Amino acid sequence: MDLIRLLRSLEEFLYELVGWLVFYPRTLWRILCHPGQIARYTHEELSKPLESRFQETISPVLMLILTVALAHALELSLKMPLPKIESPVGQVLFGTEEGLILTRSAIFCVYALGAALGTLRRQRSRVTRDTLREPFSIQAFVACPFVLGLAVSEYMIRWPTGNWSMWGVALQLASVTWYLWARTSAFRALNQASWLRAFGLVLASFLITTAAILIVAAFFVV
Repeated sequence: MDLIRLLRSLEEFLYELVGWLVFYPRTLWRILCHPGQIARYTHEELSKPLESRFQETISPVLMLILTVALAHALELSLKMPLPKIESPVGQVLFGTEEGLILTRSAIFCVYALGAALGTLRRQRSRVTRDTLREPFSIQAFVACPFVLGLAVSEYMIRWPTGNWSMWGVALQLASVTWYLWARTSAFRALNQASWLRAFGLVLASFLITTAAILIVAAFFVV
């Protein structure tokens, strides 16, 4: 019986893995080209029973985790050295492969969380597990291309020969620009707001979150 249970578990895992290979690029493309549409799709899916959700895509949080893992796998394939940070906290967070991938996941989750909390504050909704789920899921989706863009640009900037530094900076700026546009599109898809007002709210949230991350890094990591 244990062998049969093990084989069934392996079957489920392999089926899920194959599903990732099919649905990951499709989901990433939909997010990249139609962030407003993916926001409406997430809203609709979360109203369905749990077992019926996200049948056409990968679920939002898993999508974000897989994207961070993919970015890290790319770093490993390019044999990029780990960041050199002298502080004890920095060595814990960035000194190992496991610490690095967990830290990156946490940083991008903070962006998603900050945007989600801002949405609830504007809606004057209580912060609960149920009310937080939808805005956080939308932001987890939207963050995925941003994660890949920043990761690739970082590798280009850190490339040993330095030949790709300017292209890396350009890709970094393009990634931030796309992310702000995508969040603005997602916001307008579910809220009555002009492009200017929506962009202002998104930009303010992005700057506040970025400043908070940099302040924490300055005190505890650098």
